[in-house]
Amino acid sequence: MSEYGLRDETPTVLVVSDDHDLGDTYSVWLESEYDVRTTYSGSSGLTWYDPTVDIVLLDRHIPDLSGVEVVHNMAERDVDDQRALLTGADPGSELADLPCDACLRKPVTKAELRDTVRELQIRSKLDDELQRHFTLTSKIAALESSNAAETDDAIASLRRKAGRVRDRIEDRLDGLDEFEAGFRTIE
Repeated sequence: MSEYGLRDETPTVLVVSDDHDLGDTYSVWLESEYDVRTTYSGSSGLTWYDPTVDIVLLDRHIPDLSGVEVVHNMAERDVDDQRALLTGADPGSELADLPCDACLRKPVTKAELRDTVRELQIRSKLDDELQRHFTLTSKIAALESSNAAETDDAIASLRRKAGRVRDRIEDRLDGLDEFEAGFRTIE
């Protein structure tokens, strides 16, 4: 097991970018720690997308199929993965409804990319509620750093959803505290 309690097998990262140089650069940045598959179109990304994929790095604007189409198609499949959308433009309010777990604004540095992949790998081991909370807060952060004016309603909606998820998580933690207190009483 690694220092984060992750399984020792090498995670698979699928990089989908129509920019060959950029896709290859991302692959080189990650290949020392991950099994990296690099494709240069949305359709080939869907071909290589299977249950062995742990993390997807997907360019938002791809000529043959947009990253938005690809990420929606991926969400319909039974794959337990984490998806990061890479975009050169402000993500806009549509990000709130996209089935992705993170959004990176290009240009992306080596450190940003590696940190995001590592974070997504850690998140993948969390339960569904915690994963959902991190996805919502990541989208909030991406939209808050955006210059797009129409994002205020999307941010407010995401904050409400994140608050509800956080409340459910806190309720579970309160129940755990009560269980531990009862267990200590028995001892």
